Amino acid sequence: MMFGASSGVRDEVGFLIVHQRYADHFFPGTSVLHTRLRYALLIPWLYQSLRAKRPSPKDFAHAFIDLEHRLTGRLQFKGGEGEPDGVIGGEVFPRPISQPPAYVYWTALTKWGLIGARPDGRPWSRPDMARLLAAGSKRSMHDDDGKPIDAVAWPITGLIEAPVGWDGDGKLTLELSGREQEFLARKLRAVRSPRDPSEPSLLAKLVGRSLGDVVHCWGDEILSLAGRDAALMKRAGQAAALSAIGRAVYAALVESLKETRDKRPQEKLHRASLGDVVDEWGTQAGALDFAQFLDDVGHLPAPVEAVLRETLAWIRSRTKNPASLLDVYSRAEYSRKGDRSRLANNQFGVDRRMEWQAENHGFAHPLHYRWGNVKRLLRDLEGVA
Repeated sequence: MMFGASSGVRDEVGFLIVHQRYADHFFPGTSVLHTRLRYALLIPWLYQSLRAKRPSPKDFAHAFIDLEHRLTGRLQFKGGEGEPDGVIGGEVFPRPISQPPAYVYWTALTKWGLIGARPDGRPWSRPDMARLLAAGSKRSMHDDDGKPIDAVAWPITGLIEAPVGWDGDGKLTLELSGREQEFLARKLRAVRSPRDPSEPSLLAKLVGRSLGDVVHCWGDEILSLAGRDAALMKRAGQAAALSAIGRAVYAALVESLKETRDKRPQEKLHRASLGDVVDEWGTQAGALDFAQFLDDVGHLPAPVEAVLRETLAWIRSRTKNPASLLDVYSRAEYSRKGDRSRLANNQFGVDRRMEWQAENHGFAHPLHYRWGNVKRLLRDLEGVA
């Protein structure tokens, strides 16, 4: 999600790509689905357990699913302190979940060095790991490139031992022990900047710090720690502000079309909100150097770049009516959604606007770059030396 789960935001015109590219740079391996840091140990421990058990190749997938499901159940045990915090699948257990822990954390495990790289330098995939485990009993297994996989070293090395009772059925927690905190702090402090591997990532620089009161990752507290990334982070904040205004523009345009083109009277919820959003974020957004911004994020789809560029020009013009942006927003939305576009000037657009309810459409907030999830993960390492 682009602006936070609570606002119910959808990525109608493509701002999410900006969110992903800045977030991947500052916080490699993170995801908006991440909950607690101990999963970065629990999942490798599951693989180690499965490796020790050596199920037959045809049983591997089911065996791992069973282990993940059992893990959720063990984390769900109540110990008098209320619901466990951050258990993936806890809300639906014992029903299966579509995005289990290994799926959610896989990129983190490879980016943070919990699972080593393949001999060719590429990250291991989950199917790779399945084949590698199966190769122990079926020596003819090959990887996606046709290379024998039985000669490849096991990619999980240097992992600390699982706690006593790991292979039992007792309660587990997402709280880290002191030994686990120290281990994961070392791993995260070793995460390098994707742009300059000689530099630590911003994620690495934040390990051990108290971040609970920092609202935005582009705030002064983080800028002072960002080093060479400070200018990049400042532009990320300006782009986040631009996206907030862009989303407010989109909602105002839909609301206006539903009233003027479809002849269905509307309260001015989003048209009024647009002015407030511009007042709050316009100065910050208007300071964005667009050429440097494009250097930061790389190639954007032409309709998305056009929306951002034209919205920035509209902000700087201090025009209050966003009607001049309708065409560029309509093209961007159609490039993503086709006949599901609400801004389209055809019957499909009329039908989609009929379904749209202003009061149920979330109000605009800046891109967050996964900051809430990053803070939650790093909270488990707060105070580690």
